[in-house]
Amino acid sequence: MSIAAMRRVTLCGLIGEKAQVLEGLQALGVLHLIPMKEAPPLTPVDPTQIHRTQTAFRHLTEASDRRLPYRAGTPFDLDAVVAETLDNRSRLRALRDRRDDLQKRIEDLAPWGDLAFAPLDEMGGQRLWFYLLPIRDRAALDRVDLPWQILGKGPTNLQVAVISPEEPPEDLLPVPRVHTGAVPRSQLKRELEDTLIATEQAEAARAELTRWRPLIGACLAASADREDLRAAGEQTLDHDEVFAAQGWAPAESVAAVEAFAAERGLALVVEAPSAEDSPPTLLTVPEGVASGSDLTFFYTSPGYRSWDPSFVVFGSFALFFAMILGDAGYAAVIAAGTAIFWRRLGQSAAGRRARTMLAAIAGTALVYGIACGSYFGVKPPAGGFLAALAFIDVTNFDAMMLLSVAIGALHLTIALGAVAWLNRTSGRGVTAFGWIACIWSGMLLWQSEGRAAEILASLGLAGGLCAVFAGAAVQHPVKEPLDWARRLGAGAVALTGATKLFGDLLSYLRLFALGLASASLAGTFNALATDMRATHPGLGVLFAILILALGHGINFLLGLMSGVVHGLRLNFIEFFGWGLTEEGYPFRAFSKRETPL
Repeated sequence: MSIAAMRRVTLCGLIGEKAQVLEGLQALGVLHLIPMKEAPPLTPVDPTQIHRTQTAFRHLTEASDRRLPYRAGTPFDLDAVVAETLDNRSRLRALRDRRDDLQKRIEDLAPWGDLAFAPLDEMGGQRLWFYLLPIRDRAALDRVDLPWQILGKGPTNLQVAVISPEEPPEDLLPVPRVHTGAVPRSQLKRELEDTLIATEQAEAARAELTRWRPLIGACLAASADREDLRAAGEQTLDHDEVFAAQGWAPAESVAAVEAFAAERGLALVVEAPSAEDSPPTLLTVPEGVASGSDLTFFYTSPGYRSWDPSFVVFGSFALFFAMILGDAGYAAVIAAGTAIFWRRLGQSAAGRRARTMLAAIAGTALVYGIACGSYFGVKPPAGGFLAALAFIDVTNFDAMMLLSVAIGALHLTIALGAVAWLNRTSGRGVTAFGWIACIWSGMLLWQSEGRAAEILASLGLAGGLCAVFAGAAVQHPVKEPLDWARRLGAGAVALTGATKLFGDLLSYLRLFALGLASASLAGTFNALATDMRATHPGLGVLFAILILALGHGINFLLGLMSGVVHGLRLNFIEFFGWGLTEEGYPFRAFSKRETPL
């Protein structure tokens, strides 16, 4: 796990071979192109057709029923398939909207029965206007001047019909009128049945169209590749009959670039990055912890000369999530969900990385939950096997506060240790080492019980602060007498970081607080369910089950949200704040797009 070393690669060739060379570089897929001139933004060749194709592809991708796809290379008319797919999309939308409208109208007409109106001339030009009036507002009918009649009575409402040739005013009654329409309810039901049949037929047609989805995806990928080629062509430096293309390549890929240049007769220059260069960042991590790099890039990109925190982020996020969830039963639910969707997640590289993270989270949370002796908020019987495995008491405030802060101290020590190692020959490394000394001296001072320990901790704390001051001061060279004052000012400013360090360490107490809250809620819901079953025989069992299902469901969701949000926050804010001193930009290979699966 490290940041890949980069080399600046410059290729020169004849302008007539530029298109073929760029196509070859795209197929090679190892260069992060460097623009050699400022290029205007490109407009897609046919943005309307691209948008139509993308919309059709999404429509087929979102289909719940997918058929066996046609083989790659099967001839087909892209425009015709896209047009048919978009027609299917529009038809399905219209049918679903009509279905929803019919279902609402049928539901609204349920209290009135199957209304069938006589022609208007047979009713003397009078119309019927219907209201569902709350029983408590019965007195409002006495103030209505128009003819009215109570047609029926429900548990809470009166079914009222008002006779008027024109629509009554909106304030006639304290409720709006019911829009029944002129179509009988029985006819609406028949139309709903026809609409549902048509919807099923449209869904079947959509499923059949999914056979074209991989071929449409390949066309989209090819279109994106052509646009990338156009953009690359605008970034090369062209002069008379010669062009030059430049990019960053991982050191391990330089041999492939050299072979490519030799095969095509291109001039090639390979250079190591200079101190003024800022190469892109490419993290090289094993597949098992690749999701750690995903989390890292989600927030920031480490600088090229920084370090790769992926493994630490991967492990610490799983641990923080486990401490916040704090229950083996909830962890088992996550593990079961991961196992159920394991094969589906394995269909893409991103899915495989996600399932690895989910498995790590579930495993860590299960181990921590067993150590806490919590199974959906229930403690195992004393003297049993599970009780013997439990050694963490989340209700022990002193112990849990110490554990949380100690984990925070270790977390920040790793961050500062990396900074100290990378800058071991400069003042920045001395400053980082000083903060490490402050962290552990402060921990010793907090937990010290004897005079000797207090003295030792105080000396360590003073020494750490001196190192912070000195490290910050020596980063400013002395060229004139006033620079000594600047050095002293820089050292004093650096010491103000002590408040930030103290606050960041205390921030890790959220691990204890959120874990305790989760355990307390689980126990409360269990107690409520037990009381309900004891005090209400018979139906009490049903109510107890509902309390358990709803209560633990809410607590589980809160645990998931808290674990993700605060687990990431401790990595992104506290850990990165001390461990990543520079921000870079990610390596983007000039390569052919993958065909969507």
